[in-house]
Amino acid sequence: MKKCIDLHGKSHEEALIIVEDFLLLNSFDNSLDLELITGNSPMLQNKIINNILKKHEFSYYIPNHNRGVMYITNSKIN
Repeated sequence: MKKCIDLHGKSHEEALIIVEDFLLLNSFDNSLDLELITGNSPMLQNKIINNILKKHEFSYYIPNHNRGVMYITNSKIN
C-alpha cells in the first residue's frame, strides 16, 4: 500500500527528520512504497537524496511530469 507524506510547510530540517524516521521505521516492509510531496524544491530533494536515500540505500524516482514528487522504495528500480 502506497503511503504519502506531504512536506509543504515544513522546514528542511524538520522534513529530513520526518522522512528518515518514516523510512527507517518502515524499512522492514519489503514492499515499501512512499510518495513524498516536496513541492518545487530541488534543494530539499537533493538533501533527502544525499543525506538519507543514498546513506540507507533506498531507491527513488522523480517523474518528469511532476518534479515536486518523489517516489521512494526499498526495492531496486531498474
